Amino acid sequence: MQFEGKVYRYDGKVLHRLQFPVTKLGPTYSHPHAIYTIYKDSKGNIWFGTAALGACRYNGKSFDWISEEDVTELHNGPSNGVRSIIEDKDGYFWFNSAYRYHVYGSDSQKHTFYSREKSIGNLDGNPDSDFWEYMSIARDNNNELWIATYTNGVWRYDGKKTTYYPVQAGGEDITLFSIYKDNNGDLWLGTHETGAYKFNGKTFERFMQ
Repeated sequence: MQFEGKVYRYDGKVLHRLQFPVTKLGPTYSHPHAIYTIYKDSKGNIWFGTAALGACRYNGKSFDWISEEDVTELHNGPSNGVRSIIEDKDGYFWFNSAYRYHVYGSDSQKHTFYSREKSIGNLDGNPDSDFWEYMSIARDNNNELWIATYTNGVWRYDGKKTTYYPVQAGGEDITLFSIYKDNNGDLWLGTHETGAYKFNGKTFERFMQ
């Protein structure tokens, strides 16, 4: 995977380059298919989160795109990109935006394969805030969603409410890039400048080796 949008598949012997189709937004950007993340869903489809063109699903034969404004643009600024993709326990997909998506089979006649609906809303519960977008999301072993924001810590969503977990160094909030669940079920954070953090059951603490 490269930022220029070159994706390669390894079959055990040979690397095969995956050629993305041209989209209506493609010529607008210098690297139209720049890839931020790759995700495999419960049906075996491969998803690609791009820097500017939204989310792309590949079923092994063809591509489908979700290029709604909420997955290509920030509410108050330029493109944030699809930096994280997760499928929740009910089969909905989350693309670090204010919506969640119900995805089904391709329909070549209607050119639609998804519907969307509001998800959590503002993470902090304040109806007047614009706290919708986030950097990364992970699903834990209890099927709860953990949402990492850039400068406002981590939020856990249990399906009904959110719980806030600050992540700080020296009393200051640190910038977060990613959250990841390992094979043991442990949650990890990737930060901008302060290394890795691990959840100890109560809080995120810096990993020192």
